Amino acid sequence: MKIDKKILNEIQDIVGKENATDNEVILESYTYNWCVEFINVMEGKDPIPFWHKPIAVVLPSTTEEVQKFVKLCNKYHLKFKAQSTGLGPWNQPSEDDVIVVDLRRMNKIVKIDPKNMYCVVEPYVTGAQLQAELLKYGLNCHMPGAGPQVSPLASSTSMCGPGFTSSSTGFSGRNVLGTEWVLPTGEILRLGSLSLKENSDWFHGDGPGPSLRGIMRGFIGTKSGLGIFTRVAIKLFPFPCNIKQLEIKNIIPNYDFDIPNYMQFHLISCKNYETLELAFDRIEKEGITFMCFHTSTYGLHTIFSNTQEELMNRAVASPRIKNPLVVLITANTKREFEYKEKVLKTAIEELKVKDVVATGKYIPPNIAYAEALRSALGMHGFLATGAFQSTHGSMDTSRLCRVLMERNLPLKKEYIDKGLIGNDEGKGNWSTSYEHGHFYHIETPTMYDQTKVESVEGFVEYLDRCNKLDLVEHLGIPFFIEGDKMHDWYGPQCSNYHIWLRKIKTKFDPNFVADSGFYISPEKEENKTT
Repeated sequence: MKIDKKILNEIQDIVGKENATDNEVILESYTYNWCVEFINVMEGKDPIPFWHKPIAVVLPSTTEEVQKFVKLCNKYHLKFKAQSTGLGPWNQPSEDDVIVVDLRRMNKIVKIDPKNMYCVVEPYVTGAQLQAELLKYGLNCHMPGAGPQVSPLASSTSMCGPGFTSSSTGFSGRNVLGTEWVLPTGEILRLGSLSLKENSDWFHGDGPGPSLRGIMRGFIGTKSGLGIFTRVAIKLFPFPCNIKQLEIKNIIPNYDFDIPNYMQFHLISCKNYETLELAFDRIEKEGITFMCFHTSTYGLHTIFSNTQEELMNRAVASPRIKNPLVVLITANTKREFEYKEKVLKTAIEELKVKDVVATGKYIPPNIAYAEALRSALGMHGFLATGAFQSTHGSMDTSRLCRVLMERNLPLKKEYIDKGLIGNDEGKGNWSTSYEHGHFYHIETPTMYDQTKVESVEGFVEYLDRCNKLDLVEHLGIPFFIEGDKMHDWYGPQCSNYHIWLRKIKTKFDPNFVADSGFYISPEKEENKTT
């Protein structure tokens, strides 16, 4: 399908001629994304990293331009798919007749309120850019595990949101304050204190009246399936250490970093998953950590390596650390640091576990401290493999996380033994506390070879069985329950939520103009009820 030139001209009248195009070369550049190959396999297609080509691309620069464009889509019954920084298949059109709304021109930090500790950002502001400005005020923001290069707005309003600092900075969906939202009808909805008729501001995300946060994003967001978010306020946090001591040296990949005063990694070796659960709960109830997460031994070597050569050397030469719990203690004063270190030491002694950093058996590199502050540790996953993705993804108790890891171990080993996925001994898990043990997160990063059909297909089969495991064993709702097929599978087992989700979609998007490939389609005419 090609877009009608008259309609394209109308779009260009809204955003400017240079900011809307149907140029074939540009359209092709929007077909590629990370992990698209396994989505293709799930749909019975070839395992290639290219998906549907949009019929046009539009780059608005203001909320008003977004609103006018969406109203135009309703007028001509055209579908749109919005993207911010655009990482992953969730940003791709799910059909061939969709217009991509690339929000990269909306890249402003609108407001930083240091007194009330929140900021307001547009879609194309990255976590790294925001954090760089927040440092001037001694403040920090939550960033998801995807890294500092992604959009805090997208993570907060439309995606998942666990990160390496979740122990202290929470979950993206819980840091949302006032929100500006262009609905699929073209109406602008302002949530929270931003909706007040008098003295409106961004400081609160709920009320007056019933909260719409569940409809806005729920667990993992609607991924543009319910409109376009143009500005959002996000909760901020004190920066965890002395910002005057931050200095990077040398050049890539041999960066170095003078560790600021009052920062210390601890790597706690736990003999089994039961001990890991106890350690998580015991340490996190004290509220002393900046980071507190579990990864596999191989995952540990990965995040502390900057080259594949260094990764292999660590994997061979480093001591074997059983079920590692990674803790990062930070402080702004000597007294605070000594207190936190003393509390952690007491907990370690009570648990009868070992801190291999304290014993000198494993020393994280200096640059890892800088990458921890910049939320860049997750990017090291690409050192281990060219392609990986997570299965599971529940947010629940530490006990459920432990049970899930135990149940998943033999399943993952089955696919490792077949040579279909990377060999992490079945222990390739990543788990973190949220808000010092208020609740927990568990996912299982899995390596596969995107150049081999059998490996991509093997990963998809493993992913499907993980989803079944979660459902049968009551292990929580995983990440990738999205789209009609998956919701229709899970919904009847989970209070028929899919019925209500479709009613929401139908009410908010009566003309079905927001691409719902990663959300849910509206009700069919014969099933509509008032």
